[in-house]
Amino acid sequence: MGTSRRYEEYYAQRSAEKLAASPDPPCTLPQQAYGPNPIEWVPQGQTRPSVWAWITWPHDAAERVPAVATGWNDRVVIVEWNTDRGTRSVVVWRNAVTHRTGTAPR
Repeated sequence: MGTSRRYEEYYAQRSAEKLAASPDPPCTLPQQAYGPNPIEWVPQGQTRPSVWAWITWPHDAAERVPAVATGWNDRVVIVEWNTDRGTRSVVVWRNAVTHRTGTAPR
């Protein structure tokens, strides 16, 4: 079954609109940045540490977001945070993360 020419332009336009509306994914570190030490993951069922993480974006300024750490080693931290489009997860440098308490740091 082929594409209906009647709706081809309509669906091409909808696809282009969806692509334009979706934000670029955040930048994440490559696996080579992890170093030789293994990642220590939070065991399932345990509370993940609350953190502030600096997240970088390809075409925008970095922003500090409230997140949780899911794993780490001496060089990197894997963080997750919720957005209006679902949960995001990236790998950032360890010095881009600080422990979070009840209030935002200044």
